[in-house]
Amino acid sequence: MGKCTWIYLLTHILRAWGQMIELSPTPCNDKAVEKLSKLALTYINEDRTEGYKFALNRISNVHLHAQGPAGNVYYLRLDVLETKCHVRSPKPWKRCDVRAFMETQISGNCNTTILHTATGYSYLYSYDCTLVPDPPEKLQQICPACPLLLPIDSPRAVHAAGLTLYKFNTQSTLPSSLALQNLTRASVQVASLRTGSKVAPFPLQPAGFCKGAVYGPIGQPDVDVSCEIFHPQVLSIRLQYLCLFELGLLLICSVLGMRKSPFHKNLFGVSGDSSLSGVPDSSSEELGAGVARPPFNFRYRPLRRRRQALVTAKPPHTPVFLAEFPSSPSPFRSCPGPSRYTTV
Repeated sequence: MGKCTWIYLLTHILRAWGQMIELSPTPCNDKAVEKLSKLALTYINEDRTEGYKFALNRISNVHLHAQGPAGNVYYLRLDVLETKCHVRSPKPWKRCDVRAFMETQISGNCNTTILHTATGYSYLYSYDCTLVPDPPEKLQQICPACPLLLPIDSPRAVHAAGLTLYKFNTQSTLPSSLALQNLTRASVQVASLRTGSKVAPFPLQPAGFCKGAVYGPIGQPDVDVSCEIFHPQVLSIRLQYLCLFELGLLLICSVLGMRKSPFHKNLFGVSGDSSLSGVPDSSSEELGAGVARPPFNFRYRPLRRRRQALVTAKPPHTPVFLAEFPSSPSPFRSCPGPSRYTTV
């Protein structure tokens, strides 16, 4: 009898919990979802400190948890592609070129949780992105002559970096020489080599992005380098850079400088004087909106800094977030949505 009572109570508890957590599948072509997806990807790119910006390829799945005065929690599964813009570049991700298939395209998805409050603010609660490069077998079948990814500790990569930086330093009018810190991307094609490098965590923010080329044999190469400085008016005497290289036929060098004052992007803010349908189509990178601070103790992944509430009093309505990202398939034919980019 006691066992039956416990089963009865447990059934009612689970039923009550299921009534509290009512996830509503939402069409992937919903206008509000599209705007929030772009906004969420902007927040993700602003929060990341390494690698290249992601571009939204398509909306794969959407779940909505409407919570009345506490706001609406959206669980967005977004398919993304790696672009050629470094995460420190001020260029919005929508204006960045996606890495071409011939360069080993990197793609994946981001499980994103975003809160849209009743007051009109949107906050990125958490995100978990997983991206992988195209398999080399796939690339070789379509493009046998294309370069393949190479281990980043290749001596030729370090040699190419040294050649390129030396060439740039001899021609640069900047107040300090460039210094290579580490390599992060490399590829090889017959006699050509491509490598990538980026700066390690540093208290100052990057201020430039350069591209260069190396031609000819290793013993007598010709080197060309051109740079775009993001904030030339605040360059520090102490500079450190990020570089991407390709040795032999072509070398691509991307250089990151450090500016004197930290440069903080608005990670969260959108205008709070509009409803969900009024979420701006432009990202906060383009609008330069004021900082909006989340009213709750959010958790952020990975390494997202917590922000304090504007008021110390506990908000009257606290949203609920699922511990596990919902994985049920969408019943709508609009999910997954159309791809914005052509992939092989």
